[in-house]
Amino acid sequence: MTEEILIVGGGASGMMCACRFAKRGFKVTVLEKSDRVGKKLLATGNGKCNLTNVNIKIEDYNSDEVKWALLRYSPKRVISEFESMGLMTRTDSEGRVYPYCESANAVLNTFLRVMEEYGVNIVTNCVVGGMTNRDGKWTVMSSKGNYVADKVVVATGSDATMGFNSHNITRSQGHKVTPIRYAIGPLLTDSVKGANGVRAKAHATMYINGQEVMGEKGELLFKDNALSGILAFRLSSALARYRSEVNSCKVVIDFFPDKSFEEVADFLHKYCSAASPLQGMLHKAIAQNIFARTPMDRSLIMSRKKAEDIAYTCKNFEVDIKGLSDRLNSQVACGGISLDRIDMITMRSRNTKGLIFVGECLDIDGLCGGGNLHWAWASAMAATEEYDNVK
Repeated sequence: MTEEILIVGGGASGMMCACRFAKRGFKVTVLEKSDRVGKKLLATGNGKCNLTNVNIKIEDYNSDEVKWALLRYSPKRVISEFESMGLMTRTDSEGRVYPYCESANAVLNTFLRVMEEYGVNIVTNCVVGGMTNRDGKWTVMSSKGNYVADKVVVATGSDATMGFNSHNITRSQGHKVTPIRYAIGPLLTDSVKGANGVRAKAHATMYINGQEVMGEKGELLFKDNALSGILAFRLSSALARYRSEVNSCKVVIDFFPDKSFEEVADFLHKYCSAASPLQGMLHKAIAQNIFARTPMDRSLIMSRKKAEDIAYTCKNFEVDIKGLSDRLNSQVACGGISLDRIDMITMRSRNTKGLIFVGECLDIDGLCGGGNLHWAWASAMAATEEYDNVK
């Protein structure tokens, strides 16, 4: 008799689970709250869908519990999985992996084609309110009636961006939910003026309560009242993961990470005029913020002292962070279903037989640049691997 599986959530991990379970001979039904599956997937990677990153490491995540999935389901194996479904990929200079056509639609269409081929039943506009287990059978209650199955996969994601918060449907099974904060989004600040839309490649270090928590190179995008761009998104995860009380948070920017302080000061002193000392070195709006921050002699003479004062600010530009962006402007949630009652090798509940968790609904989050989608695929592959010989 064919076993039936209900997958609650038709996002990245839910669709990967659906494809893999269906190919292994299960009868699969996907219950999706939105009007279509894969809606959030289409927005990832600025619409290009950053599938994974060949440089992913355990330290990119908030918990080392991901190690089991990362060891077994490496970026190479994830790429191979997509290729087996007919999706060609390409890898950029920073290790980010995209569909070859660089369109998220290609990824969604690949899933839709495979699910159709293997007879996956997709039910949209379906709001799940709860679930019960009796005599080894699961009943999932929804706005479109009750569904019965042998196993239930919880792939509900989070309510970041356009998602929904469905964590509470598993509380009846004894699974706790850790507090939610939002990440991979802008850092709120009013420290930078008049630079909306300006981009800069820099090194930025975040300090929380005076202690360094993270520092990386990358691109920053300055916006009205916010720091954005990939570098800010990665730093936002460090702030979201910080579970103690935050009394102060600041980001220190080095606009010349490949130059020493002495090299910047020497160049300013030898070659730049005091009237426009950073012309051709930094965007005018950034330069104006640096001048406003630098306590220096305001004469038209470029003295050695003035050059050093400007150079210091260029390499130590402090931005006070007021907090994280809201869920609508963030890509992931930090927090979720606690890992303490999950077998992280098989993704099964330790509390109740036949209950499986995958993807972002769990208290696992990665850094910007492919980490979160990789976790979606890897956790789904882990949840389905043991069923390879079902047919």
